[in-house]
Amino acid sequence: MASWVRHMHRLFAIERPSSDHYARVRTTARELTVERIRQCRHADDLSRCEAMLVHADSGWLYGLDRAFTRAERGERLVEIRNRIVLLGLGRMEPKPKGPRLDPMRLPDAALLRLIQTHADPHLVEHLRAERQRRLDTITGPKP
Repeated sequence: MASWVRHMHRLFAIERPSSDHYARVRTTARELTVERIRQCRHADDLSRCEAMLVHADSGWLYGLDRAFTRAERGERLVEIRNRIVLLGLGRMEPKPKGPRLDPMRLPDAALLRLIQTHADPHLVEHLRAERQRRLDTITGPKP
């Protein structure tokens, strides 16, 4: 990511009105993909990239506003900002998606509390089955 930012700044520094230069800027800019953003591990590089996308139409002859559509810039900005937040939390990958209440992931104290207090009898049966499964793994199944 840092090399992409440096290279884009270099291209903007030697800006001149020629179709070869425009093609080079466009090709280099299009290398910024959502997949590359998700692989980046450095929040400061992402911040620089975010600033470039936010100020895409700041007066260059052929800038990032020409290389990306507004929707593509928005998509990349959202991904960059999400990645910065994720790295700020100390995570490299987002939390896995799953059911909101997965009995297998509940701590024992929370499992027992829900069994005693939850209003949905169907869910309570699932929680009791999970508690029994945990007991069976500790003590072994009953003969």
